Amino acid sequence: MTKLVVQQAPEPAIPQRFLLTASIWGVLAGGLLVCGGDMVLASRWAGASVAVVHAFTLGFLGNAMVGSLLQFLPVAVQARVRGGRRAAAWLYGLLNAGALLLVLALHGALWLSPMLGGGVLLVAFMLLLVMVLPGLWQAATQRLLRWGIGSALLAALVTALLGFALAVGLSGKATLALPALTDLHASWGVLGWVLGLLAAVSRVVAPMFQGALSAPARLQGVWQALLYGVLLLALLLGLAGGALPGGRMVVAGLGLAFALGGLLLQSRAAKLRNVPLTWFWRCGLLALVASAGVLVADADQVVLVGALALVLGLPWLVTGMQLEITGFLAWIDLQRRCGRGVRVPGVQSLVPERDKYMVLSLQLLAGLTLIMAIFRQIPVNSAGLALLLAHAAGVATQCAARWRVRRFAAEFEAGK
Repeated sequence: MTKLVVQQAPEPAIPQRFLLTASIWGVLAGGLLVCGGDMVLASRWAGASVAVVHAFTLGFLGNAMVGSLLQFLPVAVQARVRGGRRAAAWLYGLLNAGALLLVLALHGALWLSPMLGGGVLLVAFMLLLVMVLPGLWQAATQRLLRWGIGSALLAALVTALLGFALAVGLSGKATLALPALTDLHASWGVLGWVLGLLAAVSRVVAPMFQGALSAPARLQGVWQALLYGVLLLALLLGLAGGALPGGRMVVAGLGLAFALGGLLLQSRAAKLRNVPLTWFWRCGLLALVASAGVLVADADQVVLVGALALVLGLPWLVTGMQLEITGFLAWIDLQRRCGRGVRVPGVQSLVPERDKYMVLSLQLLAGLTLIMAIFRQIPVNSAGLALLLAHAAGVATQCAARWRVRRFAAEFEAGK
């Protein structure tokens, strides 16, 4: 099992800022669903729909993944992150300013050009690579893990470049094949960046926090090679004006392999632990299986595929880890405030299981209402409100952990 070097962890406030902002973006995305109503689910090309998608992918997933990486790399990979607090502050500002500007532009607010947000986001992802890739290259631990993370980071940069090209096309500055470019952008972002990073870090976090088995190294290496090989081939064909034969089936197959593999590794574990996290992952993986199945069965159900993968499945995987990292960061914060030799509350006391179950229950309820809204069983506004409340519970859980840290630290100082 990977050894955690807690002494190399950054200041807890650095990743905490990203993780808390991720949940705030989830609240904002739910608000966009409430305000947009039926327009959001009418078409994948509707401005309101694209705005909600980017609120989830850039705002929620982007912040949660970047914040987790800034904590994970020095502690679990022993890879130094360059720039310290100042670089992290710049990264936080650029990522969130770019995401906000892009979401506003896509939603049609304030007559903003999407090129502005796209350009800021491109700079943000370039800064992220400058901060972490040198440390990944120099680290001497776990080659497959480092290769997976590095590949995902490069995929994030390709996604940002394709996104900026789309913004140029949407602004009328160039004539581009926007539907084909959109598919490439989405594939590199969802498969290469998000799924690629989750697959890489799950080699550590699944055994450590869930008790699940690790994927066989050779099998995971083959999957990662296929993933990025397919994405590169699709990019080259797309730039040449062509398309990847059977692209839809290939995308579904790669996602299905990840999800079914994760469920199989959970089912074969001798004893799963940390039940809330295990259920977050189990539900998220099942949602990804359903998304891949719908994609294979009916290519016209793009909204349902996107909802299952981008609004439910992937966020559930990330939310489970977000809450675990929140407790771990709170514990580190207390350790540093109180010093050695002081018995501080454990991780599970700082973010209790009841809080995690509350967030999980609200997320599952939001998922049910969203699927019902897609099939016109309830108003879209109701689904948006449920999503808003689910992510608001995530905000409350993280704030409660910070409050427990401050209360214990204040009592410790008063008792000196």
